[in-house]
Amino acid sequence: MTHVHFFFSVHERLFDRVAAQLSARYGVTRFSGFVWGHDQERYLSHSSVEYDPLIVFSRDVKAEMEVGEPDLAYLRVKEEQSGISIQRMIAAERHLQTLPYDRLLRLIELLYRRMETFFEEDTPSFIFSESVSCLTSYIYLSLARIYGVPFWQAMSARMENRIAMSDRGLQDWQLTNARFARLRAEGLSDEERIEATNFVSGFREKPSRPSHMKARQEFRAVSKKDVDTLWNLVKRRSIEPENPTLSAPARAVFTRASRLVRAELSERLELFERPVEGEKYVLYPIHFQPEATTLVQAPYYLDQATLIEDLAKSLPVGYRLYVKEHFSNRGRRPLSFYNRIRAVPAARLLGPDEDSWKLLANASAVATITGSMGWEGLLMGKPVVSFGKVFYAECPLVHRADDHPKDDWYRLMTRVLLEHEHDEEMLLMFVSAVLRTTFAGFVKNANTFPRALSTENIENIAEAYAAVSGIAAQK
Repeated sequence: MTHVHFFFSVHERLFDRVAAQLSARYGVTRFSGFVWGHDQERYLSHSSVEYDPLIVFSRDVKAEMEVGEPDLAYLRVKEEQSGISIQRMIAAERHLQTLPYDRLLRLIELLYRRMETFFEEDTPSFIFSESVSCLTSYIYLSLARIYGVPFWQAMSARMENRIAMSDRGLQDWQLTNARFARLRAEGLSDEERIEATNFVSGFREKPSRPSHMKARQEFRAVSKKDVDTLWNLVKRRSIEPENPTLSAPARAVFTRASRLVRAELSERLELFERPVEGEKYVLYPIHFQPEATTLVQAPYYLDQATLIEDLAKSLPVGYRLYVKEHFSNRGRRPLSFYNRIRAVPAARLLGPDEDSWKLLANASAVATITGSMGWEGLLMGKPVVSFGKVFYAECPLVHRADDHPKDDWYRLMTRVLLEHEHDEEMLLMFVSAVLRTTFAGFVKNANTFPRALSTENIENIAEAYAAVSGIAAQK
């Protein structure tokens, strides 16, 4: 009997519907899951799908956190068995890091022990989740490796309505990488070449980003959506104040007010510069934080101001570093962050409203940690430098700075800017591999993106999980 276990994260509304599809269309009869709090447990209690067991973090794990000291020897064994650093897991967490360190380690031990008991007594056939994006999902990845359970994660493919699937974590798109290796050995078929060429030429003629990124660009003082979101937060917190993913309503209001003040001050103080016509530059897009794209995929580059300083020091003379603020970052950063960048001699700090496509078109190269602009730069035929673990870094046209010590970054950037040669055939093979190994679908928080709950999207996600896990073939 196939047993599917869902790590629901914040997607209980989405994944519950996916589970119903897996049951109705693919004959899955056994489900279990993990949620953060009673608010999610209450929602799933009305589901047509039974989750047995349903592990509730606040009830089954966190309640015991204050009792006992962490068993460091036990945790060290888990590190050795899975090959994953627990300190790196901690760095990926955005909600629980405020706990005292010993209590955090105790919590990690309790998570391991509770989930280990589940794996020992009732090993699931598969774990389905979004991508690894927090401490607990990291522990799932760790235990999946230890017990040999496929842990299939759905993640954005950086294209409209497309998801990539991986059971290895950390942007290791093994389906894409395997197909790319085959294409490099055998070459493109006529059909594959036409498909990849049409995609690349279409992007170059009319570049665009996924619509969920465009939605983030909007930033107003107060909207009906903001009021609805706050009210929903108040209701959920009243049910489960211990759910670590739910901010206190007062804190949410304060954070929003702070953003508005900072955004206004950054404009009034004229902290942002404008591009200079004819200037040669490397484009660095500031990452939105906190987010898994840095917390998980690049934990050694969380301090972006330091990275910007080091990158600027590594440019050959005659080039500037254009540092563009992310449109979702309006008001999120202290003004001291911007002043630190403005103090870097070779850097120009550009505002969130600058034309990204024009900047990309005129850039000599793109340098990014794991951002979508690296993928876009690759499609545009630009030299790209990446610093973190990201799918497009598997393409040989991307220069991986994390493979080089900082003392070598000047030589790396000199090669990138003066010696890089674009290989269109290599690009087409990589694009073809991506197109042929990703799936239709959209995995985002339904509270922010209601279209994630559309019938078509639910069917697409269920189909993707069923295909990669082999459930579809077993039917």
